Amino acid sequence: MKTRNVDQKLAVITGGSSGLGLAIGEALANEGFDLLLIARDELKLTSVKRELTEKYKVKIHIASIDVTNPKQVSLLRDIVLNIAPSADLVVNSAGIVSAGLLVETPLEEWDRLYAFNVKGVVSVLQTLLPDMLIQSENDGVSRHIVNIASASSVLNLAGMAAYSATKAGVITISETLAHELHSKNIGVTAVCPEFVKTPIGSSLKLFGRMDSPRSRKQVQKMFEKSTITPAELAQRTLDAVSKNSIVIMAGRQASLANVLKRIAPNLFFKLIHKLFSSSKQ
Repeated sequence: MKTRNVDQKLAVITGGSSGLGLAIGEALANEGFDLLLIARDELKLTSVKRELTEKYKVKIHIASIDVTNPKQVSLLRDIVLNIAPSADLVVNSAGIVSAGLLVETPLEEWDRLYAFNVKGVVSVLQTLLPDMLIQSENDGVSRHIVNIASASSVLNLAGMAAYSATKAGVITISETLAHELHSKNIGVTAVCPEFVKTPIGSSLKLFGRMDSPRSRKQVQKMFEKSTITPAELAQRTLDAVSKNSIVIMAGRQASLANVLKRIAPNLFFKLIHKLFSSSKQ
């Protein structure tokens, strides 16, 4: 799908009021995409709409929707149809993160992560994809879906079992959907960034022994040591959509880890374990 110098294309972005979703939205607006930004905080959405409208010559639409609420997500179809026949690009960026050893992370937290990071993605796609399929068949124009996963699904650090499992699920959903849509002129890309310094890091929940000032400081350092900024990640995402890449790692650390895990999995495990152990000392 073309992502540069476009006209009259609609991008629907969940988690669009801040962080990676907003960064991707800005990059798309700069290339001519109209935006429908989805998030829970209506006040923040209104503020972002005002800022982007002043900065870019595109149409900015907003909708306060909780992706974990099926009834609210079901309203999204009519919102889109009032703007265009279908979405041209859907970016599933809404998500949450937490950390805790497996035996110390409550099942309720597993459910909360799964509701946002997995079911939220599926709910949005089940709502918007049918119209995208119809429209692509009618006009022959390619469309695309972007799901934000995480390099955490590759690194699998201790204390990240629940979060990593949900993001691995996002990759599985993306790859499966890419097969299902292969002949339908709709591409699918899973973007797997390393930890990026965004507001999600400051709202991180910690459980059990990890719920301490020392652990929180260590986690914050992980975000601060990122080798990729939200703006750079946004450009990588646009490039991946243009190339119809199915899965990409974003950031030098994430890319190197992915290669090492594939070619030397035992060495990868030892290095990650040593790195995690040393960070606790």
